[in-house]
Amino acid sequence: MAISRTLPALTLAGYALLLAGCGSDSDNDNPAPEAKPLRLQVLHTNDHHSYFEGQSYDLSLDYDPTLTGAETVRVDLGGFPRIATAIDEYRDDHTLVLNSGELNGTLYFSLFKGEVDFKVFNAIGLDAYELGNHEFDEGEAHLAELLKTVNFPVIAGNVHPTTDSPLFGSDIAPYVVKEIDGEKVAVIGVLKVEKTQESSLVTDAVEFDDEITSVREHIYALKDEGINKFIVLSHLGYDFDQELAASVRDIDLIVGGDTHDVLDATGEFEAIGLDVDGDYPTVVNNPDGQPVYIVQAWEYAKGLGKLEVNFDADGVITDIGGNVELLVGENYQVQDASGAWVAASGEQTAQINGVIDGLTTVRVAEESQAILDILMPYKAEMESFKQEALGQVTQYMPFERIPTPFQAGETPTGSYAAQVVADAFLTYLPKADVAIQNAGGVRAPLEDGEFTVADAYNILPFSNTVVTIDMTGADIVKVLNEALDYAQGISASTGAFPYSANLRYDVVLGAPAGTGIQNVEVRDEGGTWGPIDNGAVYSVATNSFTGLGKDGYDTFGEVQEANPEAFENSDVAYVVPLLEYFREELPDNTLPALNPELYCLKSVTQQ
Repeated sequence: MAISRTLPALTLAGYALLLAGCGSDSDNDNPAPEAKPLRLQVLHTNDHHSYFEGQSYDLSLDYDPTLTGAETVRVDLGGFPRIATAIDEYRDDHTLVLNSGELNGTLYFSLFKGEVDFKVFNAIGLDAYELGNHEFDEGEAHLAELLKTVNFPVIAGNVHPTTDSPLFGSDIAPYVVKEIDGEKVAVIGVLKVEKTQESSLVTDAVEFDDEITSVREHIYALKDEGINKFIVLSHLGYDFDQELAASVRDIDLIVGGDTHDVLDATGEFEAIGLDVDGDYPTVVNNPDGQPVYIVQAWEYAKGLGKLEVNFDADGVITDIGGNVELLVGENYQVQDASGAWVAASGEQTAQINGVIDGLTTVRVAEESQAILDILMPYKAEMESFKQEALGQVTQYMPFERIPTPFQAGETPTGSYAAQVVADAFLTYLPKADVAIQNAGGVRAPLEDGEFTVADAYNILPFSNTVVTIDMTGADIVKVLNEALDYAQGISASTGAFPYSANLRYDVVLGAPAGTGIQNVEVRDEGGTWGPIDNGAVYSVATNSFTGLGKDGYDTFGEVQEANPEAFENSDVAYVVPLLEYFREELPDNTLPALNPELYCLKSVTQQ
């Protein structure tokens, strides 16, 4: 779809949304002032996934091991109340506050569908917000309603709703141009197309431009307006950002998201226990050999990116520097002599604060009362919801890890509960063809009778997320056998046993390695079962623990390592699909008795 260059200029919340080709004859009567150098501060976040409160996180802070015999400190990390405090402290009239998008992932979204997110961002006062792929998870009509509530620019330069989409006419701009000290800075939005189309509820009524072509064309149009400072607010991912930087002239800075990378400026992150993915900023040369700077700020509101940029009068960056800042509260925990976590004493707190004072990347921050006040009624409703009934369970669903033998046609054994979780994964992720859940990831049965939110959290208590992996039928059979072998192996890790949705198979316990899962079938969209096609590619939903190759699921990890594009993390807590399954998918919110025809185990025999 061609990018329009004839739309009128708009004004929103004090920002000029200068759309390509705008202007008037009167511009010639008021020549632009002479260009001059510019100091710019960029404060940025990305991929918050509806995490608003601080999270418990362990950092390696060698404050004084003689006090407790340990150097790991459990902190309350991040959260938008702390981020808002830092933004208020740092912001001046040379500051842009940017967010590269991504809703969904916690109960805050499951219950309130983005309302909380945009209320918080309204209060913070963003200068631009780039749409993420998860913004389309509730469909275009819902996103259109959400966009009516914002008082900040929402951008996505390669997204074009047609007249058939509820998003047509909504305030999605290709970019925003901010004037700072008389100098214009363009912030151009771009969204990853394939991931959005495959992993959300966006329809064909929304058209997309190629990511690189879109950015290039917007820059060319804006240069015609006399602008020479370009920031791309990207939801493409770290690797794609580097490809973009190497492909397009005139980009100065890419503020990225989507892939949750940890970028470090000082070397401190590795020292305190984080796995680092690259430099902050990462530098890539454009086609003319000029540097393009790329930043990200991790994930889940854990950190705030703080970047200082100096441009000369020609719009060239002459100096740049900064870091991602981790904001913590003072309610530290340390381990006592027995290894139990206890509240730090006054002396220990003082020692920990002394270490933090010597760090560039970690600091103590108070929580903004204004943001806490926004969250308070939603949090109260959320806590109340956890005690509410989601629906009814017709039949007791056991969570027996290793099934006992049964013949086809007999009452199946095994973890009916794991089957329900796999069914919920499959329903929740529109991309997935099949789902696999390890038995040990399910920690309780579904009792017959009333089923509450608290029950769901008891069943799925871990901090896993839901992921998808594209892999061949042969690899699916292989990973199922790996899981079975691991569950029966010397490790006695019975929790590895695989349960699944839209897959069924015979199991031979005690069979030679790699042979115990047999006669694997796949259920197609029409509900028909047929033999798995070893050469076909299927999208497999699973939890992030097994998705990394843990618990014996080696092939999941190998497929991801060989082709990172095959792996996609939804960043949705793995309890959420089960909650949504009861609330929105089950007729009358009632889980029926197990249907043996849909159960993943056709038979179990002992060799």
